[in-house]
Amino acid sequence: MSYFMKHLLFSIFSFAFALFFYVEANSMVASARLFPQIVAGLVFVLSIVMSFNAWRAAPPEASGTKINVKRLVTYALMLAVYIFTTEKVGYFITTPIFMIVSYLYLKAAGLVKAVLITAAFMVFVYLLFVQFLNLPVPLGLLEPLILGA
Repeated sequence: MSYFMKHLLFSIFSFAFALFFYVEANSMVASARLFPQIVAGLVFVLSIVMSFNAWRAAPPEASGTKINVKRLVTYALMLAVYIFTTEKVGYFITTPIFMIVSYLYLKAAGLVKAVLITAAFMVFVYLLFVQFLNLPVPLGLLEPLILGA
């Protein structure tokens, strides 16, 4: 499969995934649907940009590397577990765990770098969506600790 085709298929998958969440967010109250729809919109734009960049930067000859189906399925299962546990366990517990495990599993960063990137991202999300936009974030297990105080 060519370099461009791999990226195009991933872009289509990402676009469809974001579309699903965008549509599902419509069933939420107006204040709660804003965050998932913003993220879905961002994924729409980034998937289109990724396809364009893959088309523009495609090497003349495909490298011939095979897709590691086992790793792909494992990561998809990790993603599914993350999605289904976020509501009960809480966004601020599941997201850092998922991000760090993803960085390590995909060998995208070492442990220290993964923790630093994750911490910066979590601070950004908290400040933007919780403090600035006052959007509800699933607190899960942290709800009694935060709302009880």
